Amino acid sequence: MPTNPFALVAILAVLAQAEHVDLAGLATVDLPPAFTPVGLGQDGPREGRFDPATLDRHHNDYQITFRFEQAPRTLAGRQLAFPALLHVTLFNPDRQKPDPTKITFTTISRFYPPVRNDRPRLDAHFEAQRWLPDVVTGDAVTRAAATNEGRGDTLSNGPPERWLVIHVDPTRRIRVDLYAWRTMYSLDEARALVRRVAESVQTTPKLAELLNGVNGVNGVNGVNGVGVHDDERFEVTVSSALRALSQCDIRSMGPGMVAWSDRCASWLSDDRRYLRVARVIGRIPLAAAIPGSQVAPEYRITLPSGRSPELGRPSDFRLAELFWHDAAKGWAIAGFGERRHEDDAPDAPLISAIVPHLRDRASVHLLALASYDLQRAPERVAIAEFLTEADRVATALREGKVVAGVKAARFVFEP
Repeated sequence: MPTNPFALVAILAVLAQAEHVDLAGLATVDLPPAFTPVGLGQDGPREGRFDPATLDRHHNDYQITFRFEQAPRTLAGRQLAFPALLHVTLFNPDRQKPDPTKITFTTISRFYPPVRNDRPRLDAHFEAQRWLPDVVTGDAVTRAAATNEGRGDTLSNGPPERWLVIHVDPTRRIRVDLYAWRTMYSLDEARALVRRVAESVQTTPKLAELLNGVNGVNGVNGVNGVGVHDDERFEVTVSSALRALSQCDIRSMGPGMVAWSDRCASWLSDDRRYLRVARVIGRIPLAAAIPGSQVAPEYRITLPSGRSPELGRPSDFRLAELFWHDAAKGWAIAGFGERRHEDDAPDAPLISAIVPHLRDRASVHLLALASYDLQRAPERVAIAEFLTEADRVATALREGKVVAGVKAARFVFEP
């Protein structure tokens, strides 16, 4: 419990005005009105809502995270500051409980320094904060750290100082992460907030249905949510995907395998459920980036209009850039004109396989990428349309219609 009873009274007064927030039909949570929805997943675009229609893009069968923010501010230079970020994570009620004694990370990416996927450095930054004594309530644990005190990574030092507070309730299978300026919350208020938010969560049967893959599955006694009599349909989907990839000269694919041509690459997961596809679309000079670009090279981009309507949701087609990062002494990846997709982490099998095929450190290599769930969303496997769109954007790049004043050069996957 908080050590300061006056802080508890203050936070309870705020929570008394809390509003029910619908978490895309999977649950409700009570939050002070000042918190507004941002989006699904631990990171991604600020969509400002939780649209149930986007749940078909969720592929994690163990947990799902909902992001909120409080009082975002626009600073000089039109940059946004986020005084308080709050994530609510719901775990599969039919899977193993989260372990509250093993809190080794936070779902809030803004806590971490911008070092891409340097896992040892990220873990060291987490551990280096000034961690305070845990608060234990039943079997739930609340961990808190005072951050930005000259500890951890130097890129993340300096004001404003924040609290990082993480509450894990294994019985109710709920986790709440809060990263907030200390000027907004005292430590006791922050601890009380995450605990009360977790206690307010009320899940619905749709949570288990989503995470267990029950929706749309008619079979029984299946594996990974697929009924025995659905096996034939699944095999048809896999075969159709391979036929579509032959348009890009990929002739075979197997579990856990990365397949290649000079202009395309694909990866199939070990269980053959997930397919990732990459299509090279061009190479532009690193020197042509906007001066002062910080984490990744930025360009003045005008994407050609008229994207194929068959592509459906944005997750079916996205653009990324691979570039040499001098400070990290290695290749890095970022979104090209958009935020990097969660499937395109540097250690993702497809991306890590592509990197050794890059040679030109003076150029930014552009890719079109797509992700498909062959098992749960076979109707969305539109590889032919993806390749058509990639070719269209590649042509526009070569003609100088995407990056102002820059015509892209050809780029292929070299041996």
